[in-house]
Parts: sequence; C-alpha cells; structure tokens
Amino acid sequence: MQVIHGRGFNDLEKREYVTDIHKNIIDAMDILVTQCKALNIGLRTAESESAEQTFVSSDDTGEKLATARILWADNGIQECFTRRSEYETRHPLTTSTKYFMDKLSTILETSYMPISDDIVRVRKKTEGVIQYEFVVTDIQFRIIDVGGERAEREKWINFLQSRITCVIFLGAIDEYNTNFIECEESEREKNKLLEAIELFGTIQNYSWLEHTTFILFLNKIDIFEEKIRIYNIIDHFPDFPGFPRDAENGKRFIRRLFLEQNSNNGNNRMVYTHETCATNTEDMRFVFEAVKDTILQLNLRQYNLV
Repeated sequence: MQVIHGRGFNDLEKREYVTDIHKNIIDAMDILVTQCKALNIGLRTAESESAEQTFVSSDDTGEKLATARILWADNGIQECFTRRSEYETRHPLTTSTKYFMDKLSTILETSYMPISDDIVRVRKKTEGVIQYEFVVTDIQFRIIDVGGERAEREKWINFLQSRITCVIFLGAIDEYNTNFIECEESEREKNKLLEAIELFGTIQNYSWLEHTTFILFLNKIDIFEEKIRIYNIIDHFPDFPGFPRDAENGKRFIRRLFLEQNSNNGNNRMVYTHETCATNTEDMRFVFEAVKDTILQLNLRQYNLV
C-alpha cells in the first residue's frame, strides 16, 4: 500500500532495508548449509567446500554474502533447496529465498539500492501494531497492521475494540502442506493453513466485530500454483474432493474452508474474497481498487446514503 498509494520509500528508508535483505540471505544460507549435512548432501566442488567453511566461521556480513553466492551456485545446495519440504517445519525458508539468492551479484555491488520489488519481498516480522495512513482520491485510509504470530495476537484486542470499518485477513494458501511446532514440550505439529483458518473463525467470533465486514485475501496464489503441481492437497486435507494438482479446485476448496468458519459461528455477514499475490504491485493495485469500492459502499449504506 505504501508503494501503490503512499509516498513510496526515500533513499534513506531504502538503505535501511539493506540490512534486512542481508539477514534474509544469510539466515537462508545458514539453513541450507546445515540441512545439507542433515540430509547427507555433499557439495559438488572444492570451491564450494571452501566457501562453506568461510561462511560458517566468518562474522563479516560481506564475506558471508560473497560465499553465499558461491554456495548458491552449487548443485548440492540446489538439491537441498529442492528438498526443503523435508525440513521446513523446524527450519522454514522464506518464500523469497530464491529471489534474493538469484540477485546476489547485484546485492553485492557497493552501489546497491533496493528497488520496490526487493522491499515487498523482505521477510520482516511485524511486531506490535503499526499504523499507515494514505489518501486515495481525496479519501483518507488508515491501515492498522498487526502481527499474525501467536505471541503477537494478545496485542490486537485494544485495536479490535475500536471502530474498524473492515478487517482484511491475509491467509497464505501456499502453506497447505507445511506444519509448525505447536507445542515444544510434546513436539506436537500443526498444519499452518489449518491454523490460519481457525484463527479466521476465532476473530469473527469477537462480539465487538459482530457488524464488521471481513475481506479475505487468499494470498500467495503464485506459490500455491507451483506447489500443487508437486504436493497434493489430499495428503494434508483428506476431505479434498478435487483432482490431484488441480489449482482451481484447490483454491475453491480452501476458500470454502475459510468461509465455513463464518457460517459455523452463526454469522450472516458477507465475506468478500480476493485471490492475491501481495508481492505483485500491479495485482495488488487492482485488488485494492475493488477493496476500496467495497469499503466506500459499506459506509454509504451504513449512513443510509445509498
């Protein structure tokens, strides 16, 4: 939204993202190097083996990035990346790992300045509550961004009890085949998409949101469409009725699982859904126009102006 309707990012703000991009790359390569050993995948060249030793032992960011570029070109690291489903429950890679690794030559340049596409792909955990304000066609919008991780949810309450026009919920549908550790003591795992679906239902059950409109973004459809060619939904959601690797049936099935939370809670509210790729600026520009029109129409109806 800041790219599309806000003031964008000035050079100072862009430079501040460089540190986050470096951290994303180093964290990802650290996982890949560690998991190569766990999966007994050997590096293919002597240069890669030397780069691995430097990467592991060095504390210098520039040196780590330079060796990460060498390692990323190694077929052993590529095999480990391809097999990421075998370790992503405990050691998840960000969805932008390949994007940044492929750009390492550019990122290593001393004159490197992140572009908007780089910034929207950075993994930077939302902590606390962040507010953004911008004006679209003379109408002021305020977006309150709240962290979705479990430790952040208790911070929502005060904001959810204030007057909110609508709730925009982002559900990462590409996570249908990934788990997280729900309980460290028992090492109990839980499906990430199922967790998002249940959270969507919980939020709708808050009494102070009884008359609030919900807009559901079925997000990361690009990654979902790639994944479903390899990983069948029915292996993780046994009641999936569609054909294996059918992306359209898969999206319809997941949309139904989210919307059933609304009816199961006894709510009759309308839930507006959009399929999105949040890192695609033009796609999000089109989606937000539809969201904006929905919000304006709801406000007009509330005050009996239509």
